[in-house]
Amino acid sequence: MNLMKKCLIALLCVALMMTGFVFGASAEEEKTLVVSLGADPTTFNPVMKGDDDGHLIYQNVFDGLLELNYNSEVIPGLATSWETSEDGLTYTFHLATDVKWHDGVDFTSADVKYTYERIMAENGFIGGTLSATLESIECPDDDTVVLNLKAPDATLLGTLAWYEHFIIPKHIYENEEDWATCEAATSKPIGTGPFKFADYQTGVSITLEKNEDYFKGAPKIDKLIFMIVPDDTTAVQAFYNGEIDILTDVPTSEVLNMQNDPEIKLGCMSAARRYQLICNMENETMSKWEVRKAVALALDREEISLKATSGLQAPAYGFYPPFLDWAYNADADIGERDVEQAMALLEQAGYTKNADGYYLTLTLDVFTGGTYADCGKVIQANLKEAGIDLKLNVMEMAAWSEKIESGNYELGMMAGYQGPDPDAMGKRIGTDQVMNYSNYSNARVDELLVQGRALVTEEDRGACYKEIQAILAEDLPIIPIVEFASYHACYAEVYGDPYIDQIADVHDGCSAKAEILE
Repeated sequence: MNLMKKCLIALLCVALMMTGFVFGASAEEEKTLVVSLGADPTTFNPVMKGDDDGHLIYQNVFDGLLELNYNSEVIPGLATSWETSEDGLTYTFHLATDVKWHDGVDFTSADVKYTYERIMAENGFIGGTLSATLESIECPDDDTVVLNLKAPDATLLGTLAWYEHFIIPKHIYENEEDWATCEAATSKPIGTGPFKFADYQTGVSITLEKNEDYFKGAPKIDKLIFMIVPDDTTAVQAFYNGEIDILTDVPTSEVLNMQNDPEIKLGCMSAARRYQLICNMENETMSKWEVRKAVALALDREEISLKATSGLQAPAYGFYPPFLDWAYNADADIGERDVEQAMALLEQAGYTKNADGYYLTLTLDVFTGGTYADCGKVIQANLKEAGIDLKLNVMEMAAWSEKIESGNYELGMMAGYQGPDPDAMGKRIGTDQVMNYSNYSNARVDELLVQGRALVTEEDRGACYKEIQAILAEDLPIIPIVEFASYHACYAEVYGDPYIDQIADVHDGCSAKAEILE
């Protein structure tokens, strides 16, 4: 390993909902931690778009106003405390003092105001939510930010703590007309986080160096290197060779081997995530309800779970991960597998079998990593039984993202965190929302999403989200497949990952950012 033997390393949540690495140790020689990364980030602008690979970099270079811990609880970030007015229309955030950007410029409330206003203007990742929620932003002084809302919003804190929610430097971005192609977004990100951006070699690695002036205390890991290894087999071998300290995406075929190795510890992150098919509602073929329903009825989710994931990812039922009982509708589902009914629906839609026995041909786009391609192969066999010739197209994440976001696809497969609040589903199914790759629009769904944000009790809010799931079960813009499970591995002397060691916050008891202890 790159770290000294016997040095105890704390690492928290090397996955989508992770809020960052911070390490602390007392040792004289330089310490470097190497973490696997499945692909190059598509951008270093941390608020422009969803980017799972980029997110692992963002959370170390940047901070959010708020953060999430591994239990999906909202905790302080750049804001140390906050209060809400009695009518729920005003949120006042008190900021940490003596915070500096990596170039030495002071961080102030103006950065927060600028970030949120630029996100809304550019339709950044949380832009839709902020635009629907915020009436105005005030900065009474450098250390205070006041958000005035159009209506009470029970989801606001979760939005500000969740994903691509970071604060960007006003003094850098205000001079850039194009926030996607400027230097800060492509090669030199500047944040307030525990690590500074040091070097990027495309397709090879991203190197971060500790921020000595970090406002929560300087990390004692000197370098944090993300080794870009798209191929699972190569990444596993690099881990076994000691070239990688943290393997963030263990193939299911290696899980049992690692479980039986006393030198290796394994962790699993699963809650609030699932694999699902996304149907392009603007595609001529997939816009037909009969085709979407036929695809759904042809799926054997139990077989997909067993053959593609060795049973490590359970079949997914319903249209929202069942981690929140009050919001989950167990009665909304695609139903039992029925190949005969699937074929009847295709014939009802006007399709007839060709000489090869197929009614139609579809293409499923998936990206490398995880069990996406393996699931795709089983889905391909499932659909063949129903007379659907499914072509499986496996590509790198960046190429997949470009194709899906352009709308030039029929079927796709994706996962992703859907917490900490059920309102997160709105980003995937709300009209014109940032991750609504299905191009789905339903006026009643949009209405229920608005109601769910404004209501207070779980009972009232849950009724909205359960009705949404019932509508999705009928419309089928998305089709559930298996529950998400991502395994990551480290060596025995590495500890602190709650999915392995079952420990909670280790950084001053209030942050999900971890530290190394001797």
